[in-house]
Amino acid sequence: MNIQVRDLPATAPAAASRLAIADGDIHPAVRSETDLHPFLARRWIENLAAYGKRPRQGWANGPAFPKSQPNASRRDAVPPEGGRQGSSLSFMQAQHLDANNVEIGILNPLGSGQGVQNPDLANAICAATNDWQLAEWTGKDKRLRASVVVNYEDPPAAVAEIRRRAATADFAQVLFLTRTAEPLGSRKYWPVYQADHRRRLAQLLHRGNDLARADLPVGARQHGHRGRVRTHPRFQACPH
Repeated sequence: MNIQVRDLPATAPAAASRLAIADGDIHPAVRSETDLHPFLARRWIENLAAYGKRPRQGWANGPAFPKSQPNASRRDAVPPEGGRQGSSLSFMQAQHLDANNVEIGILNPLGSGQGVQNPDLANAICAATNDWQLAEWTGKDKRLRASVVVNYEDPPAAVAEIRRRAATADFAQVLFLTRTAEPLGSRKYWPVYQADHRRRLAQLLHRGNDLARADLPVGARQHGHRGRVRTHPRFQACPH
């Protein structure tokens, strides 16, 4: 008996029947630091060229904890046109958003102005990162939502940035990193937690930053607050 085996194309499910996904932890990246220059004043571009960002732990090199993959990304996530993982919107669309039927993707930009020693420079980079998200990501793909990146070590500036962005529907949340200069429960940060009163943006607590101490959610007791200390109820934690 002569048996012939043929490969039959798989039947793709109808788009309407596919399970839609909301991805709450997409990390966009700049191809180079010059990507933020259109959104920065010349004084800060010159400052960065002369001194760099100068983070609080400037002697640290590489990720804060070991990762099995470069930038904690899949090895096939490097864009074909070059650049860091997460720096190409078109490649992200093809490899992730379209392929996995992602209806909503929340952007969490890391390595921006958070943790920079100069508070004015940190504020400028955070604001530029927010403008960059609108111009290069959410403005080009309506499935994406931005995070308000703030310099929480300067609460008045952080509050102003949150209120400036709160009216824009492209922003879904405020981005905190866990290793703040003081414990997260410190009274210092309370105005930042309470800043938005119009849209009640979510607040994401993402693991990371370059401060050389453990992540601590406590701190209010040291400032005279009685009773059990806990993180703000509007916080949602990112698992990694």
